[in-house]
Amino acid sequence: MTSETTYREKGRAVVLAALMVLSVVAMSAAFAGGAAAEQPTAANYDSGPDITGGDIDEVWIGQELTITDVTDGNGSNHDGFVSIAKGPDTSDNPDTVETREADNGKVTLQTNDLEDDKIYHIHVHGATGSNYHGAAFRAQTESFDAEFSQSTVGQAGSGVTLDISSDRTDQYVNITSDSLDASELGNVFTGASQPSGITHGDEDVLTLEVSDGDNLATSFSDIDTGEYNFQFNVTDSESSATANINVTDTRIDYEFVDIETTPQGDIGNITIDVSQGSNAVVTLGDAGDGYDSYIELENIQEDEVVLEYDTHDATGTPWDVHGGDDVAEIKSQDVNTGLSGGNPLPVYNWDLSIGKDLDTQSGYDVTDEHDRGRLVVAERAEIGDVTTHTAPADDDPVTDFEDATVTETSAIANGDHLLVNVEDFGAEGLVEDVSGSNDLSAALADEGVYIEITEQTSGPISSPTNWNSSDTNPGAGQLELTGVALSEYDGDLMLEISNVHGQLDSDQTYDFTLNVTQESDYVDKESEEFSSESELTINNREVSWDDISSLPASEDATATGTTTVAPGTELTTEADSPSSEGGFVQIGDATVSAGDSTNQFAAEFDLSTETPGVLFDLYVEDPENSNVNDEITDAELVADNSTEPEGFEYDVSTSPSEPVKGDDVTGTVSVENPAEDTMSENVTFTFDGTTKFDETVELEGGASDTIVDGATLLENASAGDYEWELTADGEVVADGTLTVEDPDKGDGSDGDDGSDGDDGSDGDDGSDGDDGSDGDDGEDGDDSDDGTPGFGVGVALVALLGAAMLALRRQN
Repeated sequence: MTSETTYREKGRAVVLAALMVLSVVAMSAAFAGGAAAEQPTAANYDSGPDITGGDIDEVWIGQELTITDVTDGNGSNHDGFVSIAKGPDTSDNPDTVETREADNGKVTLQTNDLEDDKIYHIHVHGATGSNYHGAAFRAQTESFDAEFSQSTVGQAGSGVTLDISSDRTDQYVNITSDSLDASELGNVFTGASQPSGITHGDEDVLTLEVSDGDNLATSFSDIDTGEYNFQFNVTDSESSATANINVTDTRIDYEFVDIETTPQGDIGNITIDVSQGSNAVVTLGDAGDGYDSYIELENIQEDEVVLEYDTHDATGTPWDVHGGDDVAEIKSQDVNTGLSGGNPLPVYNWDLSIGKDLDTQSGYDVTDEHDRGRLVVAERAEIGDVTTHTAPADDDPVTDFEDATVTETSAIANGDHLLVNVEDFGAEGLVEDVSGSNDLSAALADEGVYIEITEQTSGPISSPTNWNSSDTNPGAGQLELTGVALSEYDGDLMLEISNVHGQLDSDQTYDFTLNVTQESDYVDKESEEFSSESELTINNREVSWDDISSLPASEDATATGTTTVAPGTELTTEADSPSSEGGFVQIGDATVSAGDSTNQFAAEFDLSTETPGVLFDLYVEDPENSNVNDEITDAELVADNSTEPEGFEYDVSTSPSEPVKGDDVTGTVSVENPAEDTMSENVTFTFDGTTKFDETVELEGGASDTIVDGATLLENASAGDYEWELTADGEVVADGTLTVEDPDKGDGSDGDDGSDGDDGSDGDDGSDGDDGSDGDDGEDGDDSDDGTPGFGVGVALVALLGAAMLALRRQN
């Protein structure tokens, strides 16, 4: 018997499948646009929400779902079984997870066994028309966390908060601690809403209503010292969290953790430990020293705080907090000093003190000193080398230094950027103060720092022209200095002279000087000023092809040239053959690179499909000035005779080269890169089924190496044949057989055929004897013995025995 599916049955199956797909899509859309999950109230805080209206959105795993208005599809309340079933399918036999019996339309379903992020639906048994039959929802595991803002708090401390994060807008949380009763818990969590109507009898539990993002105030004033562990359990789901805090005695301890020695003008980092407090005061100096300063902190959020003291801004607002208000807020700071405005903090060992409160009655002191330290302000190091650099005109090193191509050079093309780098300039505080200004000329001049550029030649009467970044020389041209990458300042000062090309003539060499005068606060008044001198050449923008008469018809035909423009500049290049010749045009870019004496460029063209013998023109142009260009006409395309090797060349050898039984055999594999460029190949050498080498080999052009050097292949070798193979990038490049001979064995040749036996003589009875049959072929000689000519020994004995028997027969 056969069973065939009819077209009607096939059609019914297709329709049912389509309905299932549409139901899944529809429910997905419903989940995306559905209302937020129901939230519990004080009345059902420890169970879950009451569901009404026939719709369910998402459910937090662990909640009890109480549905109060399940109908039977005929307008009456349902009295029968209700289930939670897997998936969106509302078939008659669903895969149920939880089943309970409804009473007058009310049923409570448990969700502990549901899986995270899975779809479920309500199945009302026997009432497919029920308002809840097929109602779908997604089960979710609630992400909940609670932690204290600090790990340690003093009994008198304040400012520590309990920080809540949750997937839910609102929920109730039961809080317990093995060391605290319900009353003490209520005294600790003073900043949370404690709902009325929730009681726990004699249980030491505190229930709070919390929301995602809450930062709840705490108080530990009535709590004994020690380590406390708190458990937080969401009342209607399975989510929970724990948090620990250490409560110390009333005396909060502060200390200096690390104090950096700071060169004058830099920013000193002072690390303090405030793990047991939310407020702190640090003082520097003393009224007797002529300098007294303090910083007062509040709302401290970290156990350790790094204070930044700007020795350059000693008379202003020198204090700051690394990390800003997220770490601690500055309540106040001040300076009391006889220093002139703008002077840096002098070189000295300055006393530091830390405590909780500030005393201003006689200078700036702490009332309850916890620790002392010392900020050492050291002499500033000497300025290092001063070098000039360039960057392409299209780059913007001031705002995007990381992506700019910056090259050290004393030759600058007209229009390209001119940068100056001052190594070990230091004065981090000065740089930070001026980092927000576009023009640093005035700020640096105030510190006695300026750049001067002077003509090397002049007319017979006039003096050499001078350009200066300081405004103290009104007869000189004004240079504008802009800071480069100051946000990443590490002690080397990079500046751009932004208006040099508007004032200096091209094709000229100038004297270049950076000066730090005695007006600087960082130069010893009794010593000479610092000065760094060098030469600076401003070049005309030029591009020029090398002497090129032909290019090969290859895919990487390269035309080279020289230029004065900055490395990194992309020149526009073109290879153009008229229709009467090859009829091709190729346009590309050539990036300028730094050379020993002049900058270079190389333009690459794919001419592999063009016909050798045709003529073409080469053109190059500066993108900054179309008048800066060069052209070669009637260059010839010639055949590409280059035969670039496709891979490495290998040599495999053994020692000894013709081994015999008992030898120890070693192998050597050498490799050479015959190409000009660096290449690499994945090489494997296998001998007698064993891999002896399996690595990636990389060689520069023309280089060679021994990659297997005397590796042991055989020890006390046995006679026989051994196969070997060498592969590169998965392809066999060499293979062979190594034969080990046995010197004690030769090849035995076949013995000669035996001769015919003699004719038998007439017998007495008159019958002739049979002719003797041919002797059998001699057996192969044994490898250890020479072959015996004629009969072998065994055959001879058989022949003699046969002759004797024949003679006896005749006698009879």
